[in-house]
Amino acid sequence: MDEYFETKKKIDEKKKELKDLSNKFKELKSLVYEYKDIKEKEIKVLADNQTNFKEEIEKNKEVYEKIIDDAADKIENFIQKTNLNNQIQ
Repeated sequence: MDEYFETKKKIDEKKKELKDLSNKFKELKSLVYEYKDIKEKEIKVLADNQTNFKEEIEKNKEVYEKIIDDAADKIENFIQKTNLNNQIQ
């Protein structure tokens, strides 16, 4: 009889250990999925920021090119006016 109770006690202990291990695994699995979701959101935010920066850089490039073109036109007009004035004199 003692053997039976000892065996039953060991089985109950192993069941409890298995249940605890199962709960820890479930918790770990939950943490992994939560971590994955957080990182995916961070990646999306970073990708959106990168896209916004690329668009902003492209806009700034276009504005810079326009400023350069305008300055070149003004310099060219100034040179032409100066040449005309020199020819008149």
